[in-house]
Amino acid sequence: MINGFFRTVLLFLVTAVALRLMGKRQLAELQPYEVVITLMISDLATLPMNDVEVPLLGGVVAIATLLILHSLLSALSFASMPLRRLICGRPSVLVRDGRICEKELQRLCFDLSDLMEGIRSQGLTGLHETGSVVLETNGALSVFPSADSRPATRGEQGLPSRYDGIPLTLILDGKLQRRPLTISGVEEERLMQALQVHGIRAAADVLVAALDTQGMLLVQEKGETGRLLRFHLMNESEVGW
Repeated sequence: MINGFFRTVLLFLVTAVALRLMGKRQLAELQPYEVVITLMISDLATLPMNDVEVPLLGGVVAIATLLILHSLLSALSFASMPLRRLICGRPSVLVRDGRICEKELQRLCFDLSDLMEGIRSQGLTGLHETGSVVLETNGALSVFPSADSRPATRGEQGLPSRYDGIPLTLILDGKLQRRPLTISGVEEERLMQALQVHGIRAAADVLVAALDTQGMLLVQEKGETGRLLRFHLMNESEVGW
């Protein structure tokens, strides 16, 4: 029993490291060869755990071999576009200028109801709002609204351009986040004074507080009846991240 326990822990660590080295992409975003390698790694890790007579070293070597194969295929697909097309395939256009490409759907055996579900999952109500739909090589659907359904940009409205960077989470679950505070250049005293003006006595009362690149602070208090506040914490000219 103890032997089985340590074998399981070791194989778990080896599998976790192998998948971590493969990259940060989610399973739904993997290329076909990456899905195959992931499934094979899972199967190779399971066999030595279920049967103590299976050599542990053999499973580890097989997982390491698949990891090397993944690195080799990734390097080849990065270095050569023809090889990338051979290994990963090509994207397929399912809808072009609002018209469904029937031949492409038939070639891929892609169900029409799945296409409509994918369009709705992107926030569009139907085909009449859709400009183009592309089936990516990883199986994901990229849906682009038509020109009439797309929200107007600031440039189209004649408004000046605006920097949109990544918001910083200054408070998370009642705890001050020191590194984001340092990056933002906002002192803790200044933050707490701004919260107290809006009736929040301590950081422990805040579920989340996020500062965007326009200097606006979005604050949600803890509790079912907690308020959702949005106010200026700093001028846009002070933003430096």
